[in-house]
Amino acid sequence: MKAFDKIIGYVSLKQELMQISDTLKNPQFYDKLGVSAPRGLLLYGEPGVGKSLMASAVIEESGRPVFRCRKDEPNGDFVKKIKATFEKAAENAPSIVFLDDMDKFANGDEKHPDAEEYVTVQSCIDETKGKEVFVLATANDTDCLPDSLQRAGRFDRTIEVGLPMGEDAIEIVAYYLKSKRFVEGIDPVVIAKIMIGHSCADLETVINEAGLYAGYDRAESITMEHVLKACLHTVFDRTSARDEQDDFCSHLSDPHHIASHFIYHEAGHAVVSEVLCPGSVTLVFAGGLRQEEGGFTSYYRTPGMSLLDWRKTRIVAALGGAAAMEQKFGLPDIGCSSDLDHAFDKVRELLSDTCINGFSFYSRGYSESEHLKASLEQAVAAEVERYYRKAKEIISANREFFEKLAAALAEKKLLPAVDIEKIREGCKMVPVAL
Repeated sequence: MKAFDKIIGYVSLKQELMQISDTLKNPQFYDKLGVSAPRGLLLYGEPGVGKSLMASAVIEESGRPVFRCRKDEPNGDFVKKIKATFEKAAENAPSIVFLDDMDKFANGDEKHPDAEEYVTVQSCIDETKGKEVFVLATANDTDCLPDSLQRAGRFDRTIEVGLPMGEDAIEIVAYYLKSKRFVEGIDPVVIAKIMIGHSCADLETVINEAGLYAGYDRAESITMEHVLKACLHTVFDRTSARDEQDDFCSHLSDPHHIASHFIYHEAGHAVVSEVLCPGSVTLVFAGGLRQEEGGFTSYYRTPGMSLLDWRKTRIVAALGGAAAMEQKFGLPDIGCSSDLDHAFDKVRELLSDTCINGFSFYSRGYSESEHLKASLEQAVAAEVERYYRKAKEIISANREFFEKLAAALAEKKLLPAVDIEKIREGCKMVPVAL
């Protein structure tokens, strides 16, 4: 099935799509068993994950004629177009109706179960029952679709196309790198970790953007430095320190102090996370000199770490920036409000939703009394305080790692996972249990 070779990664999902395509192309093998092909397939997921590519592969391999329908006309005319599309498909059966971006058929992003467009699609599917018309649809958000449309008998298969993770992301990055000439010293694993949680389209854009930077620099090859610059600009909406420094130093009363603040703050985040979960930091940036921007640290849950331990690690790491400032300068960090928001919100979830400390604060689906709210907030504050002390303990116990990482960050402004790993391996690490 050559059409499926265009889909990189997503091995198990491809197998399911190939099986569906085979039922459409070779029905005789299924008819003799007394089974019929599924009547419909709905592929859903975030934009840019390759839903349309997967749908095209199913269509191509099925060998059936396809009749496409996409919202490109006013409501009244579009309803007529839906009916006409199904009628043509029935006349040319066995065939496929492809409903592209079906969640956009009705106006707005909210659920419209009684929208005329969806009612029309449902009735058309029902009317073509038994006529060998397979209905293939894509959607970004199934919450916008009525439940009655998604049920078995209309869409027998509903498949989520998730964001590329792990080996899938590595394969996709490697594929896009192969299409570029003169790539030097770029590890697909490093890029995949940095780009975790981003779509296939984002991965392709970053690789191409790196090539644009290399071309502008008149470089002989695309390097990791170009890729990191592309990540900053395209994914994290930042520019490099080099780009910002000339423009903004003259506007700041003490730019070196501000830069130092960013460096040790981000080093604190990274050190805490790396001590609790080695290999979990994918990128640290502390090059921004704009007071309102600062830097950032991106994270990756390593295989084998439980979700609960990872959530706790992220809480302590969020407090690592403030803990580092207190450890280094003996001063409170007045620029860590977003970190505190994250820590308090996640601790509140652990206590009230996950009930890690017992069921006293469980209230999901029930109205909370004022006493319960007050008790919960008091418990959350105490727990955050405990995690903050743990962050300070980690930094204090791993002072060498903290100082070396901060020094490297001060020099380079941007540290990918490979650089962080080298620094960590050159230091005596002291493990600290949560």
